Order: sequence, then structure tokens, then C-alpha cells
Amino acid sequence: MKPGAWWPIGITGVLATTVAANLWVMRIANDDPSFAIEPDYYQKAITWDSTLAQARQDSILGWRLTPRLEVVAATGKTRISATLTDSSGMPIAGAVVRVSALPVARASEVHEATLAAAGVGEYSGQLDAQRQGQWELRFDVRAGSARFTDVVRAEAR
Repeated sequence: MKPGAWWPIGITGVLATTVAANLWVMRIANDDPSFAIEPDYYQKAITWDSTLAQARQDSILGWRLTPRLEVVAATGKTRISATLTDSSGMPIAGAVVRVSALPVARASEVHEATLAAAGVGEYSGQLDAQRQGQWELRFDVRAGSARFTDVVRAEAR
């Protein structure tokens, strides 16, 4: 082989090593279970004015949602319950309570549930996950013609 023939082979080897290293780093970065992207973030940005209007409506209603999370080892699920009260502290019955719950440590795992009435102003349901720690709970409550939204952080034990 000619002495000058090694240059193209060396350059090709360096380029192939660089491409392989970049693919390996990309695979590691994409396999991170704690990484999450907000779903429909572009649509949320477009409808930001309606989000602000809903926040004003929530403030006017003055409702309060108090969630509780409990990990149930026997079922492998997390029980979620919430107390819904109006501005004077009276329980609100007959509401439809929906929640999108995501563990903060694994925010890409979003769990949806509709909570069932469990008493006057009390609602409960189960999430298909068994994870202790901080959760972000995004509530959408409808009672009659009123709509209330809230985002709450709660600790699952």
C-alpha cells in the first residue's frame, strides 16, 4: 500500500468514531425517564388568553381543592382523594372532578382519572401507578355551569 493511502483511512476512522459517539450520547439522552415535554405546549401557548380568563374565573369562584395521595402496596396503585369546598368553606356536591397526575420525578408518566363522589364534597379514585414522592395534580372540575381548574403539588406516601 502506498504511504499516502493511510490518510483517507485515518480520516474515515475518525469521522466514523465521531458519528458513533454522537449516536451513543443521543441514545443515552433520549432514554432519560425523568425528562418530559409538556404535551400540546404549542396549543397551550395559542390559547393562553383563555387560560388567563379561566384563572380569573377560578379566583372569582374562590373554590378550594385539597388533595391527598396514598400509595396502596397491595394493589400497586395510588389512591387519590380530594375535598372540594366553596369560598365559604362549604362542601360542593355533584361535581365532575377530572385529574391529570404526574409524578415530579417522572413527569413523562401522565395518569388520568375521573374521581367519583365519596361523600358530600369528597371525591376519590385510583391512579395506575405506585410511586411515592411529589406529584403535580392538574384538576378540571365542573359543577353545573361552573368550571374550576387548579394545579396542586401533593406528596404521596
